[in-house]
Amino acid sequence: MQFRSGWNNRVLIVDDQEEIHDDFEEILNPSLSDTSTDELAKSFLSEEDENFLPEFELFHARSGEEAYEIVKAGVESNRPIAVAHIDVRMPPGIDGIETTRKIRQIEKDIEIVIMTAYTDKSLSEIVRDMELLHKLLYIRKPFAREEIQQITLSLAEKWNVEQELGEKRRQLTHSNQRLEAVLDSTGDAIGMFDVTGRLLFANQWYEGLFDLSEDELKQMSAEELRACVNERFQIPDLRDSEKSSFSESRGDIVEAVTESRNPKRNLFYQSEAPVHDSRRKIIGKIIVYRDMSKELEIEQMRAEVIRLRTELETAYSYNGIVGKSNKIQEVFALMQQAAESNITVLIRGESGTGKELAAKSIHFNSRRKNGPFVAVDCAAIPETLIESELFGHERGAFTGASTRRIGKFESANGGTIFLDEIGEMQPTLQAKLLRVLQEREIQRVGGTTTIGIDIRVIAATNKDLEAAVSTGAFREDLFYRIAAFPMEIPPLRDRSEDVALLAEHFLKEHAANMGKFIGEISNEALQLLISHDWPGNVRELENAMERAVLMEKTAVLQTTSLPTRINPKTVSPQTEIIPLEEVEKQSLIHALEITDNSITKAANALGISRATIHRKLKQYRLIAEN
Repeated sequence: MQFRSGWNNRVLIVDDQEEIHDDFEEILNPSLSDTSTDELAKSFLSEEDENFLPEFELFHARSGEEAYEIVKAGVESNRPIAVAHIDVRMPPGIDGIETTRKIRQIEKDIEIVIMTAYTDKSLSEIVRDMELLHKLLYIRKPFAREEIQQITLSLAEKWNVEQELGEKRRQLTHSNQRLEAVLDSTGDAIGMFDVTGRLLFANQWYEGLFDLSEDELKQMSAEELRACVNERFQIPDLRDSEKSSFSESRGDIVEAVTESRNPKRNLFYQSEAPVHDSRRKIIGKIIVYRDMSKELEIEQMRAEVIRLRTELETAYSYNGIVGKSNKIQEVFALMQQAAESNITVLIRGESGTGKELAAKSIHFNSRRKNGPFVAVDCAAIPETLIESELFGHERGAFTGASTRRIGKFESANGGTIFLDEIGEMQPTLQAKLLRVLQEREIQRVGGTTTIGIDIRVIAATNKDLEAAVSTGAFREDLFYRIAAFPMEIPPLRDRSEDVALLAEHFLKEHAANMGKFIGEISNEALQLLISHDWPGNVRELENAMERAVLMEKTAVLQTTSLPTRINPKTVSPQTEIIPLEEVEKQSLIHALEITDNSITKAANALGISRATIHRKLKQYRLIAEN
């Protein structure tokens, strides 16, 4: 082997005799030694002899203590000594054996040659320590020139080769660790087998799948491994929906056998692939088990999203608005026409007639159905906040604006914004709304740039906007902008033929929600429902039916389950006295129902202040306390 450039060539000579150091200088570095007084010796050296050795870097120590410090300095500077020639006897101080022992404590890889004048003792007799015999040779003085050269060169090459092999082993170990980490991070159970079917490698997921260690799996025969797999897995009985969900799987589907009562199924893809050597000869195979549980959850979630979207679209389809009267059918026709375009719609009607339901139906039957539907109650937002609510604001736009806020118009981008009770909007804000409708762009409060928006506007009101225009309470130009396509939802009292149909609809809906079986409405109860004037319209009817379903204890809805305002006879004529608090509570509930939960309207109707309403709502726990 040739001594390569860049290899470690550091050699230490430890001896208390100065002439020994001179000899090593001349033997190991003949081209560098002083040959002016030894021309005769030079004449016997050929040019090949001079090129025989590398240029060794020699270090000299005259005692064991000095040798220890030189080796220690080499370790600390990452420039270690490769070979050390150590004399056994070095009085005074520690001898060569103790020097070797101390050096071994800080540098285990150094190659050591013991030099001794003893001729009748073996190395083991001299050392008397089996641990020190590792990487240890000895030579007897006087030694031959060629002997020192060959031993030093061979040991230096050996040291360098071992270091290279050690580094390659470390790199290989590191590569294997990285490969194992990668295989473990996949989440798949991976096992590699030889051509006989015995396991060669298993990642942690494979071990966990069979609840056995890699060593335990490797000790199994091919037959035992097959039996283990057959015991762990079974062919699943998949429903048609599951089969279709995984029809494009990249392997067989197996199910892990478990004693757990958890209904969650442990399904896996099982795939197999051959392993080839560099000559494309098959030397084994890899088997992978991939947990399908996450994919199954995703498929189930996707199916649920489709179901909910279908349900949402069905709920707000035209058929979802129940009614067979001529008036409601005319409304259906107008809604269908509105859905086919992007025109601004104004929906009129009393509270509770279903104006928002109509707006949603238009949206979910239009080309914008996959976009957002954002509803804004213009009457419920304080005047000081409605501009920020609609258009958003920049950070620092006003006191308390600690962050940027996206307004309702931006949130509705690509979809529909529903402006309920638009007649309550203040004149200053009406002007800004008009500009948005004209320019199709908004500017956040406190902002300096405009933001383009793509929205469809549907407005609703229970007010006479024409009268508001004549008094100056509502801008005329805004009125004509929002009333491009007007429609009016008739009150329930004007379509009494729909009451029975709606009542049946709400009966089925709320009975199903409450888990009750109430198949029909008695004739007496139905007559009471039809004859009622329904000031709260469809919303009042739904609330009445929900309450009746809750109260009913038979399979037929009776008159006694209806609210007292519909059936005064519901209150027993007996001498039972109803507590004043209960009367007050029911009166409050009724006022809110027919005013569409408007605190202001309910307070006016009852002749009390808004503060009193809020206090009573908390007192009777009709709203959650902050």
